[in-house]
Amino acid sequence: MNPSLPEMPDVMDTGTIIGTVADNPAPPLTPQQHAIGAMGMSRDHAIIRDEDEDKDNAMDTTEDEVVDEEDALRTIELLRGDDVSGRVTAARKLHSVAAALGPERTREELLPFLSDGVDDEDEVLEAVASSLGKLVPYVGGPNFASSLLPTLELLLAVEEGVVREKASASAVKISEFMKEDVYRRDFVGMVGRLATKEWFTARISACGLIPVTFPRMSPEQQETHLEYFANLCRDDAPMVRRIASRNLGQLLYNVVETIGYSSISIDGMVTTTLMDLYELLAGGDQPDSVRLHTTENCVSFGKAMTLLRKTIKKSPDGADAMAIDQHEE
Repeated sequence: MNPSLPEMPDVMDTGTIIGTVADNPAPPLTPQQHAIGAMGMSRDHAIIRDEDEDKDNAMDTTEDEVVDEEDALRTIELLRGDDVSGRVTAARKLHSVAAALGPERTREELLPFLSDGVDDEDEVLEAVASSLGKLVPYVGGPNFASSLLPTLELLLAVEEGVVREKASASAVKISEFMKEDVYRRDFVGMVGRLATKEWFTARISACGLIPVTFPRMSPEQQETHLEYFANLCRDDAPMVRRIASRNLGQLLYNVVETIGYSSISIDGMVTTTLMDLYELLAGGDQPDSVRLHTTENCVSFGKAMTLLRKTIKKSPDGADAMAIDQHEE
């Protein structure tokens, strides 16, 4: 057993059995019950569970998919093992474990186990981060998509950049299943927490997520998270400012696309905040790694102004077009 990983309780360990062990010998467990037991369920509880109930609760990616119980058992054993390559293989097949466990136990046992293992090797965490984006059908569908976020939030703060990138991609993918109220409460809430965490790696993840999240935020959240982004552009850590600079152009474009012409009015977000951030990050006192994205941000700004020209209704005196011209200058 890898000492850095939390140990998954074994079904035959009486210290972890839920409830009371029956006096009479229980019938042998099926492979699926063994797989379930390896995640911490008691022998009695596994036997009591009706097979039809398991079938009803399991969420398959396709109607014709059949859970391979033996494969799920092997995957669980690999996930608990000492071999790094084996844990990577298992992490890439989390859907197999989740299908065997069913939605409820996936949410209540598999995901907490994964959260406890965020100090594992980077290769394992990368595979976990990628797999989480595919688990929405296995946690109970879109209504339970947000149950995947706590584990991803931990992965979005780890040191390895590749893991954070995979976690960001999975988080965005999962968020597409969420209804607006859940999205704004759970997903936007997570992004806000990342933006204000003490450890700089979490703030780096927020730099990329705020622009993507902006279009679906409430107006109040848009104001708040724009302020978060401004703080990230002024962060003490150059690594955070570099990623903020890389994403400034996308944020500006999304602001203009979402809000429209009012974003470049005298009190609009572009005028009051984003232009100042552009000048700040393009300044000569910034490291080269930060100023590197100045040209890309200019291109994004030009695309945003082009979008406005195509969509606005010009006023009789051409004031709207003049405002765009002034911002382009």
